[in-house]
Amino acid sequence: MTRRDQIKAILRHVGLDRVISRVRYVGRLAINHEFRRVEAKNRQEYREWRTHRDLLNTPLGPAQGSRPRALIVGKGTINGAKVEVALLKGLELGGFTPVVLTDKRFAKYYRLAGVREFVHWEQFTEEPPVVEATALGESTRAVGDLLPFEHRGARVGKFALSSTFRSLRTGRLDFSLAETRRTLANHLAEGMARAAASHRILDRVRPDLVVFMGNRYSGHAELMDVAIDRGTDVLTWFDAHRSSALILKRYHKGNRDQHHASLSDGTWNALLQTSWSESDRRALHDEIAESYASGDWYSRGGTQVNKKIIGVAELRERLRLDPAKKTAVVFPHVVWDATLFWGTDLFNNYEDWLVETVRVAYANPSLNWVIKVHPVHVAKGAMERYTGEPREVVAIRERVGPCPPHVSIIGADTDLNTFSLFGVMDYCLTVRGTIGVECASRGIRVLTAGTGRYDHRGFTLDSDTPAEYLERLSRLHTIPAMTPAERDLAERYAYAAFLMRPLPLTSFVIEHDRDVEATMHVRVAARSVDELRNAPDLRALAAWAADATQEDFLWQPSRPRALERPA
Repeated sequence: MTRRDQIKAILRHVGLDRVISRVRYVGRLAINHEFRRVEAKNRQEYREWRTHRDLLNTPLGPAQGSRPRALIVGKGTINGAKVEVALLKGLELGGFTPVVLTDKRFAKYYRLAGVREFVHWEQFTEEPPVVEATALGESTRAVGDLLPFEHRGARVGKFALSSTFRSLRTGRLDFSLAETRRTLANHLAEGMARAAASHRILDRVRPDLVVFMGNRYSGHAELMDVAIDRGTDVLTWFDAHRSSALILKRYHKGNRDQHHASLSDGTWNALLQTSWSESDRRALHDEIAESYASGDWYSRGGTQVNKKIIGVAELRERLRLDPAKKTAVVFPHVVWDATLFWGTDLFNNYEDWLVETVRVAYANPSLNWVIKVHPVHVAKGAMERYTGEPREVVAIRERVGPCPPHVSIIGADTDLNTFSLFGVMDYCLTVRGTIGVECASRGIRVLTAGTGRYDHRGFTLDSDTPAEYLERLSRLHTIPAMTPAERDLAERYAYAAFLMRPLPLTSFVIEHDRDVEATMHVRVAARSVDELRNAPDLRALAAWAADATQEDFLWQPSRPRALERPA
């Protein structure tokens, strides 16, 4: 035990730890107006949630016998805790006893739901190995140097790099800068400490199942890797494309780098064996069109809020598109978000992919080129109080230069609904974005620059090397449109991704305001214990969680052609 841990232990023993914590809290309330406002809002939210105490506190699973244990790893936010309460009630129905790993600030939400056992990171985390982490950071000259680094069964190097991109809000890591090395060392130290703590937590809890919110940043990603390495069943959840719907996936060593919205080989092969009808096609395209038109397409990021769909003629005039040419649209990823999470990228990072793609676009006037900056920047910037330009715009200006006449950029703050672009687009360029599934299902040729999502399923043009990808871009205008067979595959994939994979939540409801921050609200919709116990969403979750052979959650998989949406 370190000296710092010894001091903490002494303070706990004599009861001074809570006193010191309380003094600090009162001090912040006294001097920080914004902290005071947020705390008042949080107290009000908890008072409202407490009105459901009698409903949520009733166990939904069997009362007797030995039950498997599910460790829920808290996201670390109030709304995350509320979503996880919904999940743990489903797990109770599946016969699991929930144990929650969370910050002590959020434990009260889980207690209202009947959780009796908690673990906290600070109970198991020793002093981070700062000296070793600093040496690693100082010796790193390129991303590839650190990617292979593992500690105690966790890919700490990969997660620390991803977290450094995110912390610095940059698309490239310059290891000659002291700030980069310092930030990287901090994430490495945290990751190494968490990897070691993960073994202690799993040894203490001995869960049969571990549930995570699906990201891969330092802090939680190490526990996920360790759990998978030890053969523990791992599930993740993430927001789907519509409000009040979640994507759920089961992970193991063979698929741990697959995107949570991807389809497993088993799901894909089953889809290929099913019939495909015109009514299925209409249901798919209605789903996408309705989600965009209502502004509910990925409303968690406010991506289409207050945006308008315009016609082809108006769009061509607005973007100065030459009607005699085909049009290619580049969809940049947020270059510092979820970097290195999924699969393998052709380029070093999202920014290098964007820059090299744009360079070819500048040099190829045989096409209209449009660069569509991700609209989620607006909400992310508001939530994080960031007022600067999106890094993608800066990278293009600094590394490529001003746009020639045949290239235009649509900013993140545009009033244009992305759906408008489908009417003029012939080619879609992305690493692995959701837009690739949408475009391919409409017969638009998609070129990818990375694996881990929907690549190599027969409907995208996937390159094996950067040179092959860039050569294809240089002659993009000569690449033919998709064949009917390719579009058929894309539509099947999109149908599963948008109509079969999401779990529509009805017993609990997730909503987002139409404000600049896409403010999130989670409420309990069930009115009685019986309604909760018989809720179709929780029962479907329970059945899937209890069946360790099922990788992808599929909503009503036995009736894929008669999907029901929540009212």
